[in-house]
Amino acid sequence: MVQQEHIHIISAGENIHTAYPAIFRTLPSITRTYVLAESAVYELSPNPETEKKRAATRNAVSAVKEISAALSISFSRELVFPPVYSSARDILIRIHREVPEARSTFDLSGGAKPLCMALFAVAPWVGGEVYAAFDEKVPRHIPLPDRPIRSMLANPNYQVILALLLHPVKREAGTGFPGWVSREYLFKQLWPVYVPSRTKSKKADAPPASVVKYTHGRKPAAELTHGTFSDFMKSLADAGLVYEESAPENTRQKRYRITENGEIAFRFFSDPATSTLVRTVLDKV
Repeated sequence: MVQQEHIHIISAGENIHTAYPAIFRTLPSITRTYVLAESAVYELSPNPETEKKRAATRNAVSAVKEISAALSISFSRELVFPPVYSSARDILIRIHREVPEARSTFDLSGGAKPLCMALFAVAPWVGGEVYAAFDEKVPRHIPLPDRPIRSMLANPNYQVILALLLHPVKREAGTGFPGWVSREYLFKQLWPVYVPSRTKSKKADAPPASVVKYTHGRKPAAELTHGTFSDFMKSLADAGLVYEESAPENTRQKRYRITENGEIAFRFFSDPATSTLVRTVLDKV
């Protein structure tokens, strides 16, 4: 039986080299360790006190690397640049896409508050388990709410809708988010590549279903209805992945825009094999 990959992510701090061996009592299955450190830690400071703390953190990271080598555990140091949240998020997205089925655990006992908060915010997206020592010597598990978004985006139709909302990435001035897209446009674009939901459960070892593309004049075997499309958009809105509002030029028409959570969910859980559009957008984000 092939051992499941177990990724352990540590926020860099002065004492992580002492917390790291202790975590193995609770998490003996770790196969890869990533230490995320703010880039400033590896910059020399003219302030003696600041430089002392940075040097202690650098030495602690080196010690974790040596411990990992002694245990034959893969080790990687990742630098987090300002703004901390988006940099840490993008690092974790990359790690997740490299090993999507891995178990993920986080030790947030060390490191600066912005880095720890960023990792804590992203952990639920990968189903991560968070540990922290607080004022204790051994890190303890911190319960997090479950997010069903991974299973939701296993449906390729949701992936395509989010890709349509992200592509082309037309940013609105001052918001940083893609602009609004009409319901009519989304429906017409999803209709030819719509994949009917299967009623039977899929076996774990079954190959992924292929996505059929249709030429002009041909209809899908099971045509997308407006009712089904409305269900898709309601589910995305209820999950906080899209905004919905009435179009200002016609209040009877709906328009949609992807949320920041929707963009993160798309990055984490979309499969490039779903469609050319999904693959294209993933390559750009």
